[in-house]
Amino acid sequence: MRLFIAIEIPQEAKDMGRRILEKLDDSRLRRVRDEHIHLTLSFLGEVAEKDMNVIIAKLDHITFKPITLKTQKPGFFPANNRIRIVWIGLEMNDAFMQLQKNIRSLSAYKDKFMPHVTIARARQIMLDNKEELAKKLSAIDIPEIEFMIDRFILYQSTLTPGGPIHQKIKEYYAI
Repeated sequence: MRLFIAIEIPQEAKDMGRRILEKLDDSRLRRVRDEHIHLTLSFLGEVAEKDMNVIIAKLDHITFKPITLKTQKPGFFPANNRIRIVWIGLEMNDAFMQLQKNIRSLSAYKDKFMPHVTIARARQIMLDNKEELAKKLSAIDIPEIEFMIDRFILYQSTLTPGGPIHQKIKEYYAI
C-alpha cells in the first residue's frame, strides 16, 4: 500500500490557492482539488501491509505541542527547466521542523524538505521562462494566513484513473 504522512490545511488557505490560480489564469495548470490539498510531512511510498503496524507504533511515540504556521508567497518547482508544480510557501519554525524531522526519521526519504502546499500541477510540460512565472507569482498580492497544527495523519493513497483516493488510516494529536 502507498502511504504518506500529512497535515490537513484550513479551507482559508485552500481558497487562497484558488485565488492565486485565478489570477495566474493559465489553462496549462490543473488545480488540485480541495480534498487533496495538504502539507506532506513524509512520503513513505509502497509499504507492505505487514509493516504498517510497525509504522503506526513508531508514529504513536511522536509527541508535539500545537504549532502555528503561516503562509508565505506562492512559488513553483521546476525540474530540468520544466515547471511542474505551483505551491504556497509556509514559514519554517523550529517546532514544525522538529516534528517533520521526527516523522521523516521513519523513512529512507532524505531529500531536502521545503514546507509547501501544492495548489496546481502542470497538465503538460511547461517550458516557459521561469523568471516570467516567478514575476507573475510575486505580483499577486495575498495576505498571510496563520493557522494551528494540532494533528498529523497517516494516509493511504490509491492511484486511480480518476485521480488519487486518500484514506485516513490514523490521526495523531498534539499533547
